[in-house]
Amino acid sequence: MKAIRNFTAPPLEWLDPVVREPRYELHAGDEVLARLALKPLCRTFATAETADGTWTFRETGILSTLVHIREEGAQTDLAQFHPGFLGRGILRFVDGESFRWRREHPRGGWAFRDMKGKAVLTLRLEPPPAGEPLPHRTRAEVEIGPDSRANPRIPLLTAFGWYLLVLHQ
Repeated sequence: MKAIRNFTAPPLEWLDPVVREPRYELHAGDEVLARLALKPLCRTFATAETADGTWTFRETGILSTLVHIREEGAQTDLAQFHPGFLGRGILRFVDGESFRWRREHPRGGWAFRDMKGKAVLTLRLEPPPAGEPLPHRTRAEVEIGPDSRANPRIPLLTAFGWYLLVLHQ
């Protein structure tokens, strides 16, 4: 796998290569840059893999949920996502860096924004083609802010943002 930050064209796109299986790939043309696999029959646990690392995402709680993010094999959280109203939330890393996850109304999709409000990463779900039989393929275009490409957390944000969209669609 190649690093996500090295690709500016063609557009990055999450897709499900096999419909009905909870496995997804991030593509730049024919190149696979990341994978996300949800545990079968348990959509609240996933593993994400990129050239920059492998992480696990685990949602806990019933009325008050929390998503724990860990580097693969670690016993402590790297970050926690605190869901809010209507799918929004705050992603807090143990070092104090935080990002807001929110819906982007003017342009569609969802985005991670830094705490100053600047868009770091946006994911836009693509509607299925007209007449496509059920089940529909799931796709989303990924846009990384030009000033954000060098941020070492972009691979994790890209995978985790997709996890949130898949989990709540």
